[in-house]
Amino acid sequence: MPEAYASAYSPSHITGIFVSCDNENPLYKGSIGCGIVLESGCKTEVSVNDVRPGIEINGKEVGEARTTEYVLQCMVGKNRSHYAGRIRVSTRFEVPIGCGFGASGAGALSTALALNSLLSLNMTLNEVAQIAHRAEVVSNTGLGDVIAEAYGGGIVIRRRPGPPGIGMVDFISAPSAAEVSYVTFGEKSTRDILREDSCVRRINEAGRAAMKELLKKPEPDTFMRVARDFSLKSELACERCRDAIEAVAAEGKVASVAMLGDTVFVLGYSKALEEFGEVKTSRITHCGACLI
Repeated sequence: MPEAYASAYSPSHITGIFVSCDNENPLYKGSIGCGIVLESGCKTEVSVNDVRPGIEINGKEVGEARTTEYVLQCMVGKNRSHYAGRIRVSTRFEVPIGCGFGASGAGALSTALALNSLLSLNMTLNEVAQIAHRAEVVSNTGLGDVIAEAYGGGIVIRRRPGPPGIGMVDFISAPSAAEVSYVTFGEKSTRDILREDSCVRRINEAGRAAMKELLKKPEPDTFMRVARDFSLKSELACERCRDAIEAVAAEGKVASVAMLGDTVFVLGYSKALEEFGEVKTSRITHCGACLI
């Protein structure tokens, strides 16, 4: 048995629109945009374990987990030498990894929250979330998921880049029982996409136009329509995703692509998605990350 342990939960987050915002300071680097916070997320348990220290994801040991390792280094570090090399992190995800659900941000945030409790660091939510945001930005695994996952709020507009305490968010009203359905076609590397300057320029041009359009009428239906157009104009929608979007349109509904991943999502349920693979669902949540 471990000496002590703590657990935390984080929702996941689908980004539908974004504009990359660069800055030398990782706390001010990130993105503006809009996305949906989903109840399906992840749970992380951290423990002091001399027998089996390390990082485990979905029941499997991992040799490299840059984002989680960054959080560990920041929160354990040299000042907590008693715990160095003795911490075990175990995260279980309810959403696919690398498919546009902000899984790395959720994992970093839940890990940081649990470590804050385990190590009695007495940090505020903003302070904990800033570490998780830095971990994402430095590791090139995400830009804006942490602030949405920390706050919750349903459909979240990110008006200023950065984590809680620095970034600024607003919200679009969404029914508390509303669902999102989705089909995932595979993983996509956020790191590789964000390395291509021409790709980032194209994304930012489409993203700025999309945000301008969304803010004229910030409603769920507007978000879906503008997100769909963004996914096509930014050229981030693969051929399979475009086919699924067209099939859903023929059904009279609007689908878009989760950024950055090959996942097509719809508000509510879409029968048309069934021809493209297993359709999964999650409720939209207004709850943010928390201890459990």
